[in-house]
Amino acid sequence: MTQCIPIRQNRIHPGVRESFALLLAGMLLFFFSANPMPAQANNPITFGILMANDTRQDPVEGFKEGMAAFSEHGHDIDEFKYTILNAGNQKEKLPELAQKIVAAKPNIAVAAGGIEADALMDAAMGTQIPVVFLSVASSIDRGLASTMTVPDKNITGIDTNDTNISAKRMWFIKRILPDARKVFCFHIPTNVPSVESVKIARKKAEELGLELIVKEVETVEDIRNAAPMISRENMDVILLHPVAVIHGAMENIILPRAMDQKIPIFGYGMSSVKKGAFASYAGSRYANGKQAARLAHKIIHGTRPENIPIETPEQYEFVINRWMVKKLGLTLPSNAYKMADKIVEIAF
Repeated sequence: MTQCIPIRQNRIHPGVRESFALLLAGMLLFFFSANPMPAQANNPITFGILMANDTRQDPVEGFKEGMAAFSEHGHDIDEFKYTILNAGNQKEKLPELAQKIVAAKPNIAVAAGGIEADALMDAAMGTQIPVVFLSVASSIDRGLASTMTVPDKNITGIDTNDTNISAKRMWFIKRILPDARKVFCFHIPTNVPSVESVKIARKKAEELGLELIVKEVETVEDIRNAAPMISRENMDVILLHPVAVIHGAMENIILPRAMDQKIPIFGYGMSSVKKGAFASYAGSRYANGKQAARLAHKIIHGTRPENIPIETPEQYEFVINRWMVKKLGLTLPSNAYKMADKIVEIAF
């Protein structure tokens, strides 16, 4: 005869069961807020991109190409949607445009440059919207993050390293314009990258036996008023710093006066060359955008920005515009073109 032995059931007190359920729910909520759900197929990813002006087009196009490359290689993302807001070189519009981008709740807010990153970081504060910057000078000094390795804020991206390589630009000026002695630059004392660039350029100028002449300005109108001082008597070459206001004044103010006086301009990237610099040295803005796409891809698949180290450019390039060299009547040393990573013919 088979004996049935009753099995004693452990009863859980209702209050304990409810407390456990609440604890589990809280843990799940924390996990998914700290680690966003990876993107699923057929789920479009939205980007809100903020641009200060049209000169930011290169990193933006690089970013879009980089994101498209991830999609083409089967990364479970079928569609990207981009909303681009451009301040048209009116810096005062950036905070309002940044608020519009955040209000639209994109998956990722994208800053094309430094002043855009400043505006988006402020607008996104207190939200879970991650921010990726494509090409920013002095990201730590301007307060976007505490360190490069652990950003510790809801933002990450590519630091151009432009302020530090101001010394390298001075070195190139000395090498390819050996007769130059007076290097002129516009300087915006309230702009962190400008402050750091001037400090580094001044130190390097002393080492190279050059004189750095600095004109302080704040606005495009200040640059317009100071333009008459751009003359062969005052300077041999103009050095551009990575500042949007100065870049915005290139086409209509700085370049016409410099060409009239036959003064060469040394810039900080292909965008400077496209605006009239005869040469430049910087990380490729287009390549920076593609590089930033890799960081955005990590965010899409669950990594928070504060856990993604800020990177510096993987690709630097020394560019010479041979058309401008001829137009200004410059005679470069025979090895100048051998040093160049890229030689272009852009007419003005």
